[in-house]
Amino acid sequence: MFVLTTIVIICFIIILVVILQMFFGVSSSPYGDRLDNIQDMPFTDENVNAITAKINESQGVTDVNVHTQGKIIYIRITFSNVTIDRAKEIAASALEVISEDYQALYDVHFTIVQEESESTDGFTLMGSKNINRTSITWNNNTAFTEESTEE
Repeated sequence: MFVLTTIVIICFIIILVVILQMFFGVSSSPYGDRLDNIQDMPFTDENVNAITAKINESQGVTDVNVHTQGKIIYIRITFSNVTIDRAKEIAASALEVISEDYQALYDVHFTIVQEESESTDGFTLMGSKNINRTSITWNNNTAFTEESTEE
């Protein structure tokens, strides 16, 4: 009976240790080990400044904000008096200054915004380029009103 009780207690301790490691882990990072390889290639302030400078070269850009979180580079661009197609071109130009090595490691998320004014319609457009794609996928969340052609 003593041997059987000892085996049950040892099994219970092993199960408890495995469960604690599965749910709580040993990593202090909220991302676990998914970000281990970005330590070899961190996204620096030089990269942020290069993106900001490239985008600010374009006409109609009023503000650029670039930051990273985990393996995602977030780029938010505010425009004044540009078309949606031109805003997409300007945003895509940021990929010219992000090296292929970074594009293979980081996803890039774009948010382009233009406030509505007397001369232009406003828009908000989001796009992303993940490490497995070569182009940006755009998602238009701007509400459009449909004009009726019926009389």
